[in-house]
Amino acid sequence: MLFMNIKQKWLNLIGTKEDFSLERRIFHGVCLITSLVLLISFPANFFLGLLIFGYVLLVALILLLILFYYSRYKQQSRATFAIFAVCISFVLVIGYLFNCGIDGPIILIFAITFVIYASIVKKEQLLFWMLFQLAIAYTLLYLEYSYPDIIYVHYEKPSFRYLDTALTLGILLLTIFLTIRYLKTNYRQQQELSIKKNEELQKANATKDKLFAIISHDLRSPFNALIGLSQILKDQQNELGEIEKEKFVTAIYDTSTKTYNLLQNLLEWSLSQTNEIHFSPEEINLKDFIKQAIAMPSEVASSKEITINLNIFENYNIVADKNMFETVVRNLVSNAIKFTSTGGIISISSFINHKGTTLVVSDNGVGMSVATLKTLFDDCTTQKNDEHIAERGTGIGLLLCRDFIAQHDGIIWAESVQGEGSTFYVFLKNSSV
Repeated sequence: MLFMNIKQKWLNLIGTKEDFSLERRIFHGVCLITSLVLLISFPANFFLGLLIFGYVLLVALILLLILFYYSRYKQQSRATFAIFAVCISFVLVIGYLFNCGIDGPIILIFAITFVIYASIVKKEQLLFWMLFQLAIAYTLLYLEYSYPDIIYVHYEKPSFRYLDTALTLGILLLTIFLTIRYLKTNYRQQQELSIKKNEELQKANATKDKLFAIISHDLRSPFNALIGLSQILKDQQNELGEIEKEKFVTAIYDTSTKTYNLLQNLLEWSLSQTNEIHFSPEEINLKDFIKQAIAMPSEVASSKEITINLNIFENYNIVADKNMFETVVRNLVSNAIKFTSTGGIISISSFINHKGTTLVVSDNGVGMSVATLKTLFDDCTTQKNDEHIAERGTGIGLLLCRDFIAQHDGIIWAESVQGEGSTFYVFLKNSSV
């Protein structure tokens, strides 16, 4: 918990990815890491007797914190890095001149400074900053070689030189460790974000392909049937008898109902794939809700002379999202009607225990094979066999049932024997609003 709190505070300090670019967030992180290093360094230099360099480090620390403030909270990002680079270069030059030159530890810092630059700037600028660092270092080496008296050498004790070098080496390693660790963390986060975006893109492409396939095939067929039946009624209305007209009207009604259900499923499925449907559970009376949900499918069942038996407990409430659960019930009952022959029976019942409620929808229709049953709730990206397509159609309705029940933290499954019928189970845990 403590680590998570520290991590969250760190992320708040460097800024969110919505407000700042990756380079800018890295710059903020480097500013904080460098400030920590300077906070350790300037009192250490006072202790070693390097007063001038200690004051320079103190001024650099204050300036660096000001730069961080303007970049992070004032979002003045154009000039902050240039000032940062000048500030660091000034510290290096003063440190080299007032801390033993080539015999001191400052020459070690030039390399890590370039690592810091490289972590911030764009790749097009890397060569410039490398040459910039080399130019400063080589100029200082040349000046010391030509004018050795410009180097200020002062340690109160000989042991302080070793202590200064050891301290500088420790600070360098700490800086490298924190910087590399921070860069790796950001790289991993970018990788995870990229993988997530690729997965979402693949899912969106699969959704689009499935949608187009249904529109081009499964929607075109019923509309062709509706146009054909309507054309016959229009052209031959005076020649057809009442019984024939009734058959055509019934066929048009059945086809229209199935097409409407398919369109409704397509709309809800498309919305669910784009996270446009929000889960809003509430307490509902189960029996009254089931009666309302199967009102339209019941009319289709009556036209096929299919009996729907309802065996639901009176005055029993469950917690569910009304729209989602209605879609589940409607699809399960519609499927049962679709695959039940004329004169068949569909039963809707419920079982209750201390864990939750199980809704059962069973029929004595055509049933399913074992192969079809295994792939019944597979994603639309899964290649389904011809038998499944022939028997179950597009499968959009069952995918909706699976996804909507999953949002309830419930379970849906099916049992079936080919030629004897199918039974679908929906389990919802006990919960409160």
